[in-house]
Amino acid sequence: MPWVHKIHTLSIKRSGLLPWTVSLGLFTASVALRVLLAPLLEGMKFLTFWPAIAIATLICGWRHGAFVLVMSVLTAWYFFLEPTHTFAIKDQTTVGALVGFVLVGAFLILLVAALRETIRRVELAKAVQETLFSELQHRVANNLQLAVTLLRNAHRNLRNPVLAAETIKAAEDRIMAMAQLHRRLNDGTAYEKGLEPLLREMVANAFRDLPVTVRVSVSGASDLTIDQMTAMTLLVNEAALNAAKHVFSRGLGTRFDVSLAKDEEGRLHLNISDDGPGMAAEGADTEAGSLGMGIMEAFASQLGGSLEVGRSGGTSLNVDFKSR
Repeated sequence: MPWVHKIHTLSIKRSGLLPWTVSLGLFTASVALRVLLAPLLEGMKFLTFWPAIAIATLICGWRHGAFVLVMSVLTAWYFFLEPTHTFAIKDQTTVGALVGFVLVGAFLILLVAALRETIRRVELAKAVQETLFSELQHRVANNLQLAVTLLRNAHRNLRNPVLAAETIKAAEDRIMAMAQLHRRLNDGTAYEKGLEPLLREMVANAFRDLPVTVRVSVSGASDLTIDQMTAMTLLVNEAALNAAKHVFSRGLGTRFDVSLAKDEEGRLHLNISDDGPGMAAEGADTEAGSLGMGIMEAFASQLGGSLEVGRSGGTSLNVDFKSR
């Protein structure tokens, strides 16, 4: 609806002097029009004030509409109700006229404020829908690229049929696991309670019954987009699967930590670590082209950073990136 977008575009933020200036201008225009049309509006003393109240509420907000209403009541009472140029009350008719004006004005403000809020929500829903569609397209492209990376890893091992078959089978398992995880992440309730509970759920599924102490702290998660939260969840999940296979299932460690923090410059720092013997000692794949590392590097790239691996005192994976 084009008119909805136009009204939303005309809306003024409810801070600063501008909305109050606009409201005062609308009130002044309504008074000037009332004076100009005085001979024609003898029996409709408040007619020119209604549009000013409605427009001020729609464009500036209900507080500004209430301001115009109060000013209109005082002005009409002083200048246009008998006896004029005084706030004296002539009779019950004057009281009834003022009370009726206030009630109708208040109802008009409530009605227009509700319309304004509806317009705001429609525009917000439209913006969210456009953003989600864009991120979905971006996510599909990233995952297709990731699938290509997995197949290229398998292609490198074609000279060894046994190793090639194992690599392809592992790639199939990884893609299926990511598909299941994506279905969970695309659930409308996935991020309802924030990113930390979701990460704990993913890590718990990766470790199942293994005796692992998990610590998750993601204080900078509020700055992440949905696309970045998804990439981070998938990266943590892959790291947890690798740690489960190479560390915890062999009894080489008992702790798995995930932290996300924001520095003074606004950059985000993701750290994933375990207390195992380190990648080289635990026999995990360490080459950039290996399956697990290839997947994690792809997700680090989706976050907007690159994966750095610490190999002493356990395995430590670090990604520094900016929020979008």
